[in-house]
Amino acid sequence: MSSTRMGELSELDIEHCLRGEGLQVASFRCLVRSDTGLLSSPLCQLYQDHAVETEPCGFYDFRIRLAKTRPNFWKPWEVVFDWDGSSPFPAMPLAQTHPLFEWGLNWCVASASGLHTVIHSAVVERAGQALVLPGQPGSGKSTLCAALTFGGWRLLSDELTIVSQSDGMVQAVPRPISLKGTSIGLIGSQFPCADMTVPVADTHKGSIAYARAASAAVTAGEKPAPIGYVVFPRFRSGAELVFEPLSRAATLTELMKNTFNVGLLGADGFEALAHAIVHAKCYAVEYGDLSSILQWVDATCRHPD
Repeated sequence: MSSTRMGELSELDIEHCLRGEGLQVASFRCLVRSDTGLLSSPLCQLYQDHAVETEPCGFYDFRIRLAKTRPNFWKPWEVVFDWDGSSPFPAMPLAQTHPLFEWGLNWCVASASGLHTVIHSAVVERAGQALVLPGQPGSGKSTLCAALTFGGWRLLSDELTIVSQSDGMVQAVPRPISLKGTSIGLIGSQFPCADMTVPVADTHKGSIAYARAASAAVTAGEKPAPIGYVVFPRFRSGAELVFEPLSRAATLTELMKNTFNVGLLGADGFEALAHAIVHAKCYAVEYGDLSSILQWVDATCRHPD
């Protein structure tokens, strides 16, 4: 087994591994293989600070393959996501290989975890307290997450808040931040330091690009944090910022609606999540522009109990 950082490998090295025995990458022991020729470049750019294994062996949480396919010679090439012989997604255009990898890995983590509560939520940390940002598509959580991380918060996760059932701590899984549509240009213009991929157009989520997690966030990837705040953001263009404090009971109810593996965890998962937010301050916030919500977060989520 040979372990190194992704940034120490060339795209050619990465491509060779993907087409061969595979490459262990990301915050989980994920062995990925691909013959598409379109995954090595985004992995090289976005995962450069992550540790990888170029001679994989032993146990892996997930064995993933993204394979080229073309049912008929007159049709364009597509890509299929395979997880140990099963595919949760239909074949997609070949150009969407990288987004499919990110979506597929999220799906694997959300579906397979039995030791953690997995919430569809972004989560960041500052001063030792995690800020959980649950939200449905279009709520602006990923845009807000990106702005906070480029503004000094530590990224724990863009899509999955993983809460340990044993101690209620949020586990750090700092992978790339997904940005869609107008958010791509907004973050790019406000934060020129953001290292972002070229957008992929015409996905089922529209145009999508990914921003690299800060090196410091990846380095601190083994450091969990307790939940200090839960904020349900809702973006509505042109709206004045209004917020409402939420009871922990109401917060817990909404969090359970956003929990992927609630059926797998049952009553134990409910109790563990209730314990995890026992000291959290909870809010629902509607806002119409990024600057107003950033100012509100900075003023509200700065003094942990």
